[in-house]
Amino acid sequence: MAHSESKELKQADHLIRKGKINEALKIVLELEKRDDISPQELLSIKVLKAKCLYMSGNFLDALKSAADIFQESQKQGDLLASFDALTIQAFAYMMSGSLSQSADIINQAEEIFKIIKQSFTIDLRRRESFFVRIKASIHYFKGEIQRSLELNKKSYELAKEISDKPSMAASLNNIADKYLHLKEYDKAILYAKEAVKIKYEPSLAYPLSTLIQIYINIGNVKDAKVYLDQFRELIKKPDIKGFKYLYRLDQALILKSSMRARDRIKSEDIFKELATDNTIPIEQRYESIINLCDLFLIELRITNDPEIIDEIQPYIQELLNLAESQHLYVILAETYLLQAKLYLLIVDIKKAKRFLTQAQKIAERFEQKELAEKIVNEQSNLINQSDIWEKLKEMGAPMEERIKLAHLNEHIEEIVKYRTMLPAFVTEEKVAIHKEKNICLVCRGEVLRFSYICECGAIYCDNCARALTNLENVCWVCDTPIDYLKPVKPYKEDVEEINLNLKGKK
Repeated sequence: MAHSESKELKQADHLIRKGKINEALKIVLELEKRDDISPQELLSIKVLKAKCLYMSGNFLDALKSAADIFQESQKQGDLLASFDALTIQAFAYMMSGSLSQSADIINQAEEIFKIIKQSFTIDLRRRESFFVRIKASIHYFKGEIQRSLELNKKSYELAKEISDKPSMAASLNNIADKYLHLKEYDKAILYAKEAVKIKYEPSLAYPLSTLIQIYINIGNVKDAKVYLDQFRELIKKPDIKGFKYLYRLDQALILKSSMRARDRIKSEDIFKELATDNTIPIEQRYESIINLCDLFLIELRITNDPEIIDEIQPYIQELLNLAESQHLYVILAETYLLQAKLYLLIVDIKKAKRFLTQAQKIAERFEQKELAEKIVNEQSNLINQSDIWEKLKEMGAPMEERIKLAHLNEHIEEIVKYRTMLPAFVTEEKVAIHKEKNICLVCRGEVLRFSYICECGAIYCDNCARALTNLENVCWVCDTPIDYLKPVKPYKEDVEEINLNLKGKK
């Protein structure tokens, strides 16, 4: 809240701390209609309104409100309101999946906070706790888990000093989630249960969900169901019904862990529903799609029916669209790697190589060195195992054997870890995509300086055009040669060359 001391605003702020967000919002909306308040008081009212909006999950409305607050606070020279507006925007952007925008804004807020700490004598711990918690999440998205843990613990201590229950509960759950990611399950359970004990209902869904997923991870479905029952009772309340999607996801995860076929079918239906629902957070859509792919692979091993791979493709495409629209380039590269492995199952080596190349170029373009090295190893494995794949095809080997050779199970487990992390973190200036910009067909980055434009209209950056020239020397859209001075290298010739090289090495 900004620095107004009106009785009504104090009452609204008190209601927020008790978790009665809707009641607080009603008071604020009534105050906003009055015409006997000063511009300074109106600004304080709008800050509290924006806070109610983001706490009730209305992130888009919170963003609009906070942007208006920031402009007005700049005119009035109100640094506290400016800081509040920026932190609300940063949080709302983060929860909406716009990670790079959140990082840019939190850096702006940090500069203002330095001035506030030097200039103001009021207690800033509540604001600082929220601010530090956002920074902790940004470090998490960058893959800096330990730093995120440190900051979340700092956020908790700041909140605890002033008994700020909303921030205490949020920080404790974040700590539990980081320990879950690190597979330190005892610590994860401890912190999640502490968050539940605070009983701050507007965010109680999160630690309940965390506990459910911890117990699923350690194979304790019985306790997971206990917390799912608590979650079901929670979402019956009017203020909490917006968390139904999270309850449905946890329900599907429990059903998926069952050995009974009918439970897995139910989980598949829920995952399909969530995977295509663009009104829910990216995190939950992403997890739904990955778990759906995992279920399809289980079915593929059992039935040996290659048509299941075709059923997976629309969801893979949805994941690609999701990752690219939000500039989540690690997920984009990982998904193309998944595509490559799926085409290996039907021994379409040409497409597998293309997707591996695309995954590699994306990882390189956006400076994901560890991932790029992993993809290079996959390419090396494909070269070394090309003759094995051809033999499996000739023999009609079962899908279970092919899945094992492609290490698909391990890859699904690897990309599931991005459930809460979504770690492809690059600045907005670096990757912003607009319709008027030229985007490389392969690495999905903006084409700057030199480029190759095929007669069919496909655009390649100079680096990817060179890579394709060495790979096949054809456009991926129309198969027209890229460099007419060099030979086209169809897949069959490429395989023969690989086999000759392998014989030579023996």
